[in-house]
Amino acid sequence: MPQKIRMREVTEENTLEELQPSEITLEAQLEDWLESDISMLDEGLLVIGRQVPTDFGGYMDLLCLDSAGDTVVVELKKGRTPREVTAQALDYASWVKGLGFERIKDIASDYFKLDSSLEDAFKERFDQHLPETLNLNHRAVVVAESMDDSTERIVRYLSELNVPINVATVQHFRDKDGREMLAQVLLVEPEIAVARERSTSKGTARPSVETLQALAEENGIGNLYGRVRKGVSGILSARPASGHVGYNWKLDSGSTRAVLAIDAWPFEENGGLAFYVHASRLVNYLGIDMAELKAWLPDDIDDYDVNNWVVTFDAEEKNPCGFTGTFRTEEEVDKFINGLRASIEQVQ
Repeated sequence: MPQKIRMREVTEENTLEELQPSEITLEAQLEDWLESDISMLDEGLLVIGRQVPTDFGGYMDLLCLDSAGDTVVVELKKGRTPREVTAQALDYASWVKGLGFERIKDIASDYFKLDSSLEDAFKERFDQHLPETLNLNHRAVVVAESMDDSTERIVRYLSELNVPINVATVQHFRDKDGREMLAQVLLVEPEIAVARERSTSKGTARPSVETLQALAEENGIGNLYGRVRKGVSGILSARPASGHVGYNWKLDSGSTRAVLAIDAWPFEENGGLAFYVHASRLVNYLGIDMAELKAWLPDDIDDYDVNNWVVTFDAEEKNPCGFTGTFRTEEEVDKFINGLRASIEQVQ
């Protein structure tokens, strides 16, 4: 059965008073609200287009990217039946599936105008570079005030067949003082929907840490790669990408910032494990000085430009600092890991 959203207000007498959903102008406003804060639908999205014209004459309500660079179609009910808008969303998704890198950048450029570029907006939103390949996967989200039994059956059936579609039921409430509230429920949990979607894209999905471990082993640096991977386990979160793994530091706010990256490809000149360190962040987060961090690293490190890593505090904006180099031996890896772990233990 479709889920009914119920909201209660805690009164001054410490009792619960149920709020009744408002008949809306919601659909006239919801697109504005979603555009200004798409996190109410999904915290992991960036809006890159609104009323996007398709090649067959329709206009997509919102087009988004997620942190993997995959496209997400957001289609509002707007007076249509849930089944009609579901069919429309699938139609748009079939068009979005064929969008290439340049076409997506063009759509984003039209949307951002001169305020930002797709690269800058992506880095600002997700604290990482725009992937070299976009739209490896795609999905659609239908946003409706209500959903009938038939639509729920259809969407669940399609989701179980790994068709990338979901429904968000959004309702509008107003309390006795006139304050407005929105509540939202997704038919299929987003983690399940995304996992199903990417499990069907063999050979095109973002690689796993294990896949890159195998690549590193093929390239003769598996022991060094694995030693870093094991060493930072539990203290930094891994984010694998094409040919490398980025490692993130979790802030008290819950957001993450990239502090380290290693390549699964060997360094061309000597076959070692190439690394990239955001020194400004590590020094700040660990409460150490730059000399101490440098002492953990091989002697022949080079400066590395981190201006394209999203800034997070004033010191980075004024004088960001990064290092790059190569781990050639297990001892060099251990020296870095031991320094990192010991400093983290002191911070904690």
